[in-house]
Amino acid sequence: MLLIDIGDIPPEGLEVDERLQPGEVHVEDEESFGLEADGRLVCRVERGDDASVHVRGRLGARLRVSCARCLEPFPFGVDEELDLFYLPRRPGQEEEEDEVKLSDHEIVVAYHDGHRLDLGDMVREQFFLVLPMKRLCRPDCLGLCPACGGNRNLRPCECKPEPDQRLAALKMLFDKEPQS
Repeated sequence: MLLIDIGDIPPEGLEVDERLQPGEVHVEDEESFGLEADGRLVCRVERGDDASVHVRGRLGARLRVSCARCLEPFPFGVDEELDLFYLPRRPGQEEEEDEVKLSDHEIVVAYHDGHRLDLGDMVREQFFLVLPMKRLCRPDCLGLCPACGGNRNLRPCECKPEPDQRLAALKMLFDKEPQS
């Protein structure tokens, strides 16, 4: 039910309450995160007079992501309010445009093909927008030991870090005794 025929939206709007499946939201082969089974999209889809479509509701899900420091998988909760507008794509309008200046109105608007609206694409896009650039299992994650590769969150590491040989010349400057 995540693929909606725009012509089938009744005048009073369409209520959507769907469980999210990875295939329906186009994330089955996504490498940067996975979708847990308990995701849900609850929204109202309304058609405007000008062939626009307004989607309002809530997106809730849990994603499986990997920590940027320790590489351990952890759950990331998504609970987003949705208020999105879709306009029909104009003839000749390309999917991807290079270096285009957008007005404030165009930033909050997406486009549909004129016949169908794929809410799965919208959900996938919202997942990418909500995920942080640096995904951490916790703010104080200690990460991996650069010497042995052990997870320093699980056990203290006894490795002595080897000095970076690229900095050897700098170390020599600091090791010189001051001349009187």
